[in-house]
Amino acid sequence: MSAARSPDSRPPDSRPPDVRHKVGDAAIALFAQKGVRATTVKDIARAAGVSEGALYRHWPSKEELAAELFATEYTAMSRTLREAAGDGPAPERLRRVIHHAFDLAEAAPDRARFLLLSQHDALPLVPRGQETPVDVICGIVADGIAEGSVVRADKDALAHIVIGAIVLNVQSHVYGRQTAALSTLAGTIADAILDGIAVSGARP
Repeated sequence: MSAARSPDSRPPDSRPPDVRHKVGDAAIALFAQKGVRATTVKDIARAAGVSEGALYRHWPSKEELAAELFATEYTAMSRTLREAAGDGPAPERLRRVIHHAFDLAEAAPDRARFLLLSQHDALPLVPRGQETPVDVICGIVADGIAEGSVVRADKDALAHIVIGAIVLNVQSHVYGRQTAALSTLAGTIADAILDGIAVSGARP
């Protein structure tokens, strides 16, 4: 005979969404819309459908919530960029990274805007040794220099060319200055970058 189930128990698939996830999603949307400073704990709790006390049980302050969300989103982006880059010559991997970064910004504009708005305050708080999107792109450029497919120059300077093109175009898109879909621009931008940093004959 099976044990009796208590009145309050629920099967696993009917449990309410985790409070941390609900709060995180609500906070990102609000931070993207209003900025971290202008968003209150009450705003976040109301949007997430939880009490302010429930929020404080997980985070000591709104600022710590924002810092944790930034680090989580930033390092998740690192992982997906690395996976999207795949294997092969560095110029091909960089092209895939550019396409994927623009796809991410279009698929999740709130997250893109949150990262852009928060980076000045939150970047210094990302734990040391934690891989970032900058690390991923610098690593690909370094591989390209080693294999002879990327011009021999300072790897960080070359990586910043790639990163700057991605960030500025995403920023223009997020703020409404760039109205064309990023996905339609990715090929052109990748061509322009690789024309400058890839060794002649190595550009895909």
